[in-house]
Amino acid sequence: MDCKELMDFLCTETGFEDLGNERILHNFPAFGEAVGKSINSGNIIEFSMELSDSLCNMDLYKASVLSNFIGFACEKEEDTSAGQGVIELFLKACNNLYDMFKSLETDDGCEGLPDFKEIYNKNPDWARAYFGFNILCVTVMAFLTRDTDLRKFLEDKGIGEKITYLAEETPESPYLKSIYYVDCMQRTCSDLKLLVLYPGKRQGFIATANDLNNCFHLLFLLEEQIAENLGRKYGMSSFNADKSLIDLAYGEYPEDCWDKLYVMHFTECNYSVMPHTECGNDDIMNLVWGEMPPDGIPVVDGYAVIVLLDKGPGRSFDAKFLAVPHNALDPYVEIERELSSGEYGKWEARISELV
Repeated sequence: MDCKELMDFLCTETGFEDLGNERILHNFPAFGEAVGKSINSGNIIEFSMELSDSLCNMDLYKASVLSNFIGFACEKEEDTSAGQGVIELFLKACNNLYDMFKSLETDDGCEGLPDFKEIYNKNPDWARAYFGFNILCVTVMAFLTRDTDLRKFLEDKGIGEKITYLAEETPESPYLKSIYYVDCMQRTCSDLKLLVLYPGKRQGFIATANDLNNCFHLLFLLEEQIAENLGRKYGMSSFNADKSLIDLAYGEYPEDCWDKLYVMHFTECNYSVMPHTECGNDDIMNLVWGEMPPDGIPVVDGYAVIVLLDKGPGRSFDAKFLAVPHNALDPYVEIERELSSGEYGKWEARISELV
């Protein structure tokens, strides 16, 4: 980037009076000129990558506001090349906010928002991180929803507990509202390989689950696929879900879905229940719990194993578990192939070694 004037401005510390001014960059002519040049010349991704590489050297508030442009470029071009710098800035902001809120805790936790003028005087970057945080979280979602490598990059940084703390333990604030969605992405699976076994009929299949953050959502789409592709073999004559719930599960937001429930056809358990065919009292603790993330399903030889049982306890859940948190996500369960009888027997023998 050859615009020294712009970079000097971005690196200049933001005073308290400008925190919360989301037009701070638009009010600086060199920013608009550089953005317009990058768009008109077709170099918007290259420009956003240069900016991204320098984010952590900039003023924390201006960098957070600037991330909005980088996220715009990502969404416009469907290109996540500038993502790593954004995630690194997010790590910096998260650490600052975590330290800030922890410093404010009492025996009753965080009771309310502090006087941010006092916070600024104590640690300016705490205040800068706070006022830019919602913009930054929205940008982070643009990248995490499109790039599984960036999800892994964030996971490997080991700040998952801090993200959850900021999402769940902090006071309500418009500057913190979008951290909820980033927290959801920590539980979102990417091309999760499933082995689904049905001991009642000694058959099963291999499937893939993608972009799902809870097992109720996964099981809903799994039962839909069983009904559509294997219904007669598996005793499902139809998929008895309201159409509005199906639309919701694939990313739409129908207005008439929120009072609807889905009653599950099977009782889905982990591999510990093999080779049972019906769900007994001792099997309840081995349910695939709907609230847990898909990556929490116990794995055997690289496959998350789901066992379908009949005549278990009735389970149902409401629409909130089917809501997709971002329009760039692609939630699905796809049946790849059925198991042969020989394959089923081999899996049965393998699992019997473990239970």
